[in-house]
Formats: sequence, C-alpha cells, structure tokens
Amino acid sequence: MAGGARRRGPEASAKNGDAAEDLPDLEEGQWDKDKLLDALHWLKQIVALVCGVAFGLLPVTGLYGLAAFAAINAASAHFFYHSYLQLDEDDYGGHSALLGEGFMPSVFVFQLFWILTYSFAHF
Repeated sequence: MAGGARRRGPEASAKNGDAAEDLPDLEEGQWDKDKLLDALHWLKQIVALVCGVAFGLLPVTGLYGLAAFAAINAASAHFFYHSYLQLDEDDYGGHSALLGEGFMPSVFVFQLFWILTYSFAHF
C-alpha cells in the first residue's frame, strides 16, 4: 500500500496467523454497532487508567478532578467516533448511547487508580 501502510484484513491474517479478521475494516468505514460500542468501552477504560494515574501523581483532589475526568472521557469518545471515524452517531443510537457506553465502569477504574496513585505518591 502507499506510504508503507499495511492493510490488516482476512488475507493478512491468513499470512500472519493472527486474529485480524475480528477487527473492523477501517478503510471502508464499516463498523457494526456492537464493535463500535466495544471499542468505545475499552477506549474509556484506557482513558480512565491514564487519567487516574496522572491525577494521582499531580495532587488533584475533589470534585474538580472528577469533573475534569468526565470532560476528558466524553471528549475522547466524541473525538473518536465523530472526528476520527467520521460516523453518523444517529446510526448507532445517538450521542447519549455512544457517550454513555462504558462510562460507569470507567469512573470506577478512574477512581481506583486515582486513589491508589495519590495514596502511594503522597503518603
């Protein structure tokens, strides 16, 4: 492919022996609803872990930290499906369904890593 980009489709997995056929084909923009919601869920978990560790190392406390995390979490998910994938959110249940997917588990992960990192770094 041009620019050194590698296509990871079923023909690539047959050569490499990996499970690339489970990944959506990003070039064609064909995301089914379940795979998109799974991707958003795991994106939010990664953002929660990174924010929890960062907010714990920086002595961020209180409601400002939680509000900042919620804003970062929503902005990263919105950027992923709206700007990066350029999907029509109405085809997947609207903004509320996409932004709400995996939000509460990510709040738990964020609080867990925020509290643990803050406690270990500052006490």
